[in-house]
Amino acid sequence: MILSQNTQFKHPLLSYTLVTLQFSLMAGLIWVLPWNIAWQALPLQLLAIAIGLWALKTMHIGNFNIVPDPQQRMKLVTTGPYQYVRHPMYLSILLLFFPWVLLHASIISLFALGSLILTLLFKLHYEERLLVECLADYSLYQNKTKKLIPFIY
Repeated sequence: MILSQNTQFKHPLLSYTLVTLQFSLMAGLIWVLPWNIAWQALPLQLLAIAIGLWALKTMHIGNFNIVPDPQQRMKLVTTGPYQYVRHPMYLSILLLFFPWVLLHASIISLFALGSLILTLLFKLHYEERLLVECLADYSLYQNKTKKLIPFIY
């Protein structure tokens, strides 16, 4: 399916701002959190890595886009982790940082994690508005699949 470049809600400056904010917050968390292995967090973090790699493999590198703007020749992927959640890459980011922050909580790390969660949610909703507009089957996919947390949200 070929996408329309003139989507009603598309704002490239907003897209790049959200990506910059997301990666800045992730870098900030990496900077303030200790680098020692937290054995309690390791299972969730390994799951996060597995989900992220599974999503990349399923999506195929040609379809992957770091900004939320739909690509010109993108196809809707509904297999692999995308059959359980619409945004497995965002889920993997949250699973990676959430237990790490909880084990080493500080005002700065909690604020950064909260800001990252809000940024990802805003980016997710913005991306979905664009996808609904561009992909005919996306609304049906939304009705069948949870957004971020399998079976819950």
